[in-house]
Amino acid sequence: MANIQVVIVSATALTRAGLKEIITQSGTQIEVAGLFESLAEADAFLNSHNARVLITDESLHTANMVKALKRQMEVHPGLVVILVMQRPTASVAQKLIALGVRALLHKDDDLGNTLNYTVQTAVKGNMTISPLMAEFLDQSVALPAKITQRDLDTLQLLTDGMETKEIAAHLGVTYGVVNRTINRLLRIYNAQNVPQLVLMAHQILKVRKQLD
Repeated sequence: MANIQVVIVSATALTRAGLKEIITQSGTQIEVAGLFESLAEADAFLNSHNARVLITDESLHTANMVKALKRQMEVHPGLVVILVMQRPTASVAQKLIALGVRALLHKDDDLGNTLNYTVQTAVKGNMTISPLMAEFLDQSVALPAKITQRDLDTLQLLTDGMETKEIAAHLGVTYGVVNRTINRLLRIYNAQNVPQLVLMAHQILKVRKQLD
């Protein structure tokens, strides 16, 4: 049986190297065909190579990761996409599942023991959602009456230290949408400014505990 060729795409060199090390030390029939900083670089490579699997994260410098991955899957039929989520948000995860991504993993998963099995499973057509990602998605079902999922995702990314433009890129929406969401949250929680809102999120909401 021929080796499974995979490409790894991440804007972070440490992530690329770490994922490659996991795969090359596994002793399985999985081979890293290329490491790339962007989907555009990977696209050019895939045009002339037979890699079957693309492993990536949300560090990509693209305004809308979901749309960019959709294009890759359309241009390269049969391409299996696996996401290792660094800062998961429920709305993005749900869009990726709807898109047909074969696996959603979390950066805190035991990737050394699970990544290669996930690749093999994905190539066979199966879907994998890691326990940490499944728990995260389960927590994201019921929301307080005034809070939408986008509100919660925005609040979570604010507490992660992201700026408005970064949040917009991460969620695949416009700057204006994020700005309106933040203004809505300021009104809901009667916060005077964004720093106070973030402080309240840390101390009171704890982001995900707001779902309880």
